[in-house]
Amino acid sequence: MWSSKLDVSGSENKFLDVSQKGGQDNSKPRREQTIVPVMIKHLHSAASTEDIKLWDIPARIFKVLAVVRNIEETTTKISYDVEDETGTITAIKWLEADKRTTDCNMQINTYAHVIGLLREQNDKRHMLILRMWPLEYLNELTNHILEVTYVALKAEAFAKKDKVLGTTGLDVRANEMPKEDSPYYGMTADQTLVYKIIHAQNDSESGIEKCDIKAKVPRTVASELDNILDFLVSEGHIYTTSTDDHFKTT
Repeated sequence: MWSSKLDVSGSENKFLDVSQKGGQDNSKPRREQTIVPVMIKHLHSAASTEDIKLWDIPARIFKVLAVVRNIEETTTKISYDVEDETGTITAIKWLEADKRTTDCNMQINTYAHVIGLLREQNDKRHMLILRMWPLEYLNELTNHILEVTYVALKAEAFAKKDKVLGTTGLDVRANEMPKEDSPYYGMTADQTLVYKIIHAQNDSESGIEKCDIKAKVPRTVASELDNILDFLVSEGHIYTTSTDDHFKTT
């Protein structure tokens, strides 16, 4: 799967960058650098505030563009009630011990960019502000809506491409033959099917167990599963993990 990466400290938006920096461990998603542009309703509809996925994107940091409807300031924090056309949420900026005023000049009934983390307290969700700044041009609002739409559609396209078996039970063996630079090049349709099933579970600690693979494939493939796994291991496409029956793709 792909991820959307942005630098919170800078102004340049770089999502849909699927590149990885060298020398880093790529075995886990780099969630701390993931920012997803969203509407407020997406924050309220997320299943939880932990291990959030929106459109199959692992997400930790979010960006909204909304109207500031109310501001409340105390000695320790400033709370902003922000609203877009999909909902309202409170964004909280905690003040440093030696800094009782904020340097963010926000005004009520003006648009603001908010980048922050999703938190929940007393069954009420809020954003913990990492960065907040006022809207300068109305084109920024249009741009944000386009970003949200683009990320959703792009993620949907990736999900369809990576899907192993559809809800109709169609076999991915009906797909066209892979190109030469594809990881599936040189594999039969059955081998490709098994490879994709294993690859879909790469994010889990031990990968996927052979019995679970067998449950996901047609009977004709299940009968040949041992031979297929032996081939994929010998060719270096997959490897065993915690036991000889647990597999991940290389």
